[in-house]
Amino acid sequence: MRANLYGVYWIPWSVQDGLYDANPYQTYESSFLGRQAVPTDVTIDMEVLGSGAMWDVRATVCVEPGGTGKTMDIFMAQMLDHYGPVNFTRNMVQDGSTGVEITVAPDECMLVTESFVLNSVSQASPENVKFFAWAQDPNFVWAPNPTPPPDGYYWAEVYQADKALAPFAGVFVDGFETGDESNWSVVTP
Repeated sequence: MRANLYGVYWIPWSVQDGLYDANPYQTYESSFLGRQAVPTDVTIDMEVLGSGAMWDVRATVCVEPGGTGKTMDIFMAQMLDHYGPVNFTRNMVQDGSTGVEITVAPDECMLVTESFVLNSVSQASPENVKFFAWAQDPNFVWAPNPTPPPDGYYWAEVYQADKALAPFAGVFVDGFETGDESNWSVVTP
């Protein structure tokens, strides 16, 4: 899914904030740190609700007061960490959305909800299920690649991203909501 979105012909592929600046790989760390220092006025808060195979992922996307209103594509994906026969593949995309375009003014928020059905592999490893959401500039631009292949790639800035664990692997794992204290090491009033 990610390869098709960016017009990529091979994996692994490293894109930082939707901008192709991770090649050559010797500059990966400096490129990453450079992008990390770029401020954003977009926030995303996620919530995951559901059970069994059916999950709804809610992303509240906001532009901070004093920020710049913008139109964004909101994408979501369900990942499975430690995927594969020897668990070497990290955060493998299992399912993803085609994106929802929203326009958000400063000091405003919008809620985007996507539904996911976990496949049997994800259901068998619920502790490794993750959901991601990201807000991206909807105006993808074609840029030639200086080092073939491929002949070029699409890029569009990612304004913000967030990650949420499925409830069975996140906040609910300790039994707090159900009153099950059997996994707790200390219980104090």
